[in-house]
Amino acid sequence: MEYYAHYDEKKNEKQLLKAHLNSVANLSMCQVPPCVNFDDIDNLMMKDIVYWMGYFHDIGKYSDYFQDYLIKNKNSKLKNHAHISACCNYNFLKNNLNQNNLEKNSFKMLIFLSYLSDRFHHTSLRMKNLFDRDMWKELKKLGEHFYNKGEDVFHDLGIEEEIDFEHFLSWFDIKSLENNKKDMEYIPLMLNNGMISDTRWYFLLIYMFSILIDVDKLDSAYILPHKVKKISPDNVTKYLKSISGENEKIDLIDKREKARIEMLGTINSLEDEDIKNIKFFILTAPTGIGKTLSSLQCALKLQERIQKAEKYTPRIITAIPFINIIEQNAEEYEKVLSNQAKIVVHHRLADFSSRIASYEETSIDKALLETESWDGDVILTTFVQFFHSLFTGHNKPLKKINKLAGSIVILDEVQAIPEDYMPLIGATLQMISKYYGTRFILMSATQPKLLEFGDMLLSESNIVMENSARKELLINNEEYFKGLDRTKFIPMLDRRMNTEEFIEMFFEKWEESKSAVIVVNTISRSIEIYRKLKEELEQGEYDARICYLSTNIIPKKRRNVIAEVKEILDENRPVILVSTQTIEAGVNLDFDMGFRDFAPLDSLIQTAGRINREYKKRENLPVYIVQLEKDNHYIYNLSHRQSTLDLLKGKEEIPEKEYRELIDQYYNLALKRDISDESRFIWDEGMMKLDFDALDKFKLIDNIGEVSDVFVEDDEYASELANAYEALLKYETQFEYDLVPALGDDYKDIKGELDVFQRKALIRLIMTKMNDYIIQIRVTKLIKNKPIEFKARGDADSSLFWIPPDQKDQYYDEETGFIDESGKGFVI
Repeated sequence: MEYYAHYDEKKNEKQLLKAHLNSVANLSMCQVPPCVNFDDIDNLMMKDIVYWMGYFHDIGKYSDYFQDYLIKNKNSKLKNHAHISACCNYNFLKNNLNQNNLEKNSFKMLIFLSYLSDRFHHTSLRMKNLFDRDMWKELKKLGEHFYNKGEDVFHDLGIEEEIDFEHFLSWFDIKSLENNKKDMEYIPLMLNNGMISDTRWYFLLIYMFSILIDVDKLDSAYILPHKVKKISPDNVTKYLKSISGENEKIDLIDKREKARIEMLGTINSLEDEDIKNIKFFILTAPTGIGKTLSSLQCALKLQERIQKAEKYTPRIITAIPFINIIEQNAEEYEKVLSNQAKIVVHHRLADFSSRIASYEETSIDKALLETESWDGDVILTTFVQFFHSLFTGHNKPLKKINKLAGSIVILDEVQAIPEDYMPLIGATLQMISKYYGTRFILMSATQPKLLEFGDMLLSESNIVMENSARKELLINNEEYFKGLDRTKFIPMLDRRMNTEEFIEMFFEKWEESKSAVIVVNTISRSIEIYRKLKEELEQGEYDARICYLSTNIIPKKRRNVIAEVKEILDENRPVILVSTQTIEAGVNLDFDMGFRDFAPLDSLIQTAGRINREYKKRENLPVYIVQLEKDNHYIYNLSHRQSTLDLLKGKEEIPEKEYRELIDQYYNLALKRDISDESRFIWDEGMMKLDFDALDKFKLIDNIGEVSDVFVEDDEYASELANAYEALLKYETQFEYDLVPALGDDYKDIKGELDVFQRKALIRLIMTKMNDYIIQIRVTKLIKNKPIEFKARGDADSSLFWIPPDQKDQYYDEETGFIDESGKGFVI
């Protein structure tokens, strides 16, 4: 008889089990680049171990129980295949893996972690409650079953010439495994007691697990993993020449060009041995110096050098804290790379349907799978996607972690990493560079000493890093900072102001013909200032346009506001923008002056980056720093605020050329505050002890209370999306709804029966488009003005809240967004 790994009679898709096992085994081995090793577990052993993990991961599907379930839909508890497969893998490795020079405990850990990967490849990793009596009973029944049908399986696998039949049956020897289970059961206890603590076990486990689940899912979808292509760094030079002189000041172009050439010169000056050893490249440069394209070209040049020195081609991964910057970078990357590379954009709102337009043979469910797997040449993603995939045991985010191995990772705006997590992240990046061979480009105008924070945690754990050389790409970057005279800080921190006092001060400082940005710390304050300023401007008959920006308005409106403000600025007309921190990074606007409610120094410098950004205006334009009552207390840590106050104290003006020295002092003070409890707990409990529950404590974005998604049915297209979303949620057997109004003509033929993966992908795609109309609101703000549950719209189960078109006035203001009747406001 034929044995199947996957079977769909209606689609006529039948994947033979032996083909799937061989494919996953071979593809897994090929996924390991030559730079991966875990000390005495060298690269050849890594290839060997992932090969056998792949070969054994689904061998339990040979049981009659699973085949009857797959083909006849006959359910049985014994259909579960992952655990018996993991036991086969463990038995085989224990008796056949070449131990080489591995220490006894290292060998035990290696085969145990391989067992865990196979056992949980359909769920999530865990270390607690692994073994119980009922589990062994079930496994022994399956073991006996395989003894009885062993010959069929043996012949179907086609391994008669490689091993003898008795050896094959030993794979399923569960009785012997149970009798000698101490080695397995003691490992969690030894980890918890710190007897075999070693950071490499965590990074080894998530890497092996990631390769297995990634390749398994791709092969099951008949997708071959993408082979990374080399891309010429000259593409960037050609692109820059093609746009040279477009609406930019000549001396700014010269500075950018000089900086770019110096960065490339740094890489070109390195010997091959340096290329092999240097894992961290630091790019410290002022805003507006062209870091986005310069860092891409440096990454491409590194790719070229690594290919020659180490004989493999690394992929390039760019991680950015803000979604709006990703979309900007994606547009530039696409222009630069000119269809020479497969670019994958992955974040919560990413529209993966563009993959279908580029690769017509790719179905929607496969496009989603490739996106979530980071299966491309160049990846653009968010900090949330990147870091939450590193500190977790969950299946879906871990799927892409193996793509870090050997890659070049650009971390943009690294100062956006919360200080409490800097020791954890700084140490983790160094471990990844050591074990996975990953290179990092750490990029910021306010370099936050991330690696120095990591050094503290590594030192506390008695970990000594070898070959952890670091290289500054823009070696003389201080010259670029010293020559800056675009802005100056004017601290006005001698008193706290209320809104009325701030408005009065604003009109004292503002010139009617000038543009200004006002950045405050809370949404409620931003709305209050916007409304009062608008009233004053109307009464005074000023020509200046006033606009409002915060996460309180829907994303579609935010983009429109930014586009409108940019157009006014480009026409050199006066505009005032009132905003929350949404404006701080990645928004390419250029004002004449700024007003910033008090915040930590790195945030103040980010706001200054929106003033005189393009060097087109006169020198030393002002950024006034004020204190609006106690708003900053709600948002920022006391120690961060105090450090900034100490540095600004007694200074009437601080020119831009001194910002660099200030930020160095600021982070030196931060280093003296020692390792945070958050970093130490996740490192010690989560990673050293493989406690995946502890890892769930990692939260890159600290939400102040629970958040709810509110869908604003703002226009006809929003209604079409909501209708399609409801139809997909309520789908049962036959899908007849017309998706064209919501998704376009590419989806006109999606009718009839949808499988679970198609339906999931379509819902995800609709949600990415619905997100243009979704705002995230603190539950505390919903108390007195709670919108309707989305289910009331059409009886489709959803966690969304809903603002109907005919009730917008009650819940949503066109200019300032959600109407908060509770009086509370928190920045998002």
